[in-house]
Amino acid sequence: MGRKGIAALALGPILIGVAACGSPHATPAQAATTLVTQGLKAQLSGDLATAASDYQQAIHLDGSSMVAHYDLGTVYDQQRNSAQAVSEYQAALVIDPSFPDALFNLAVDTAGSNPESASILYSRVVSLQPSYAAAWLNLGFALMTQGDGVHAKADWAKAIALDPTLASRLPKATPTPAASSSPSPSPSRTPKP
Repeated sequence: MGRKGIAALALGPILIGVAACGSPHATPAQAATTLVTQGLKAQLSGDLATAASDYQQAIHLDGSSMVAHYDLGTVYDQQRNSAQAVSEYQAALVIDPSFPDALFNLAVDTAGSNPESASILYSRVVSLQPSYAAAWLNLGFALMTQGDGVHAKADWAKAIALDPTLASRLPKATPTPAASSSPSPSPSRTPKP
């Protein structure tokens, strides 16, 4: 499920949330859903401060909102604050350990410092969503960084079979394991608003 799928996930219960928000009987979860929707609109329009505030308020009202945690993580990524983004993705994964987009973004944010952990996270993503081409691509980069060129090439082939446009992201010549400590071009990131 890509970012658009998460937006749909966040917007699904909105009709109930919006209708209930004006009601004196709105539950905290309904109010949080409304705030997540407002935050997404602000984020899409480029107002990251408002988006972060809306997501934080939603989390305050409903700490079990994995979408609010995830979306706040994407704002922190856009602000280049990967430490806080990692924290929010981890919070989303406490709520739902099989949330592919949170797993993916956590892997992207930690790949440079811990490629082994990133490999595990990307592997979890592709086990949950075998057609997630960007995860296959990035798994290949993480494996190449660890010196496993054979499996990296196999994963890159899977990525290209799923999305041929990713071929341009691959190195022109497969580097040796020693030369691959900082693969270029960089791995793919989940599309952000």
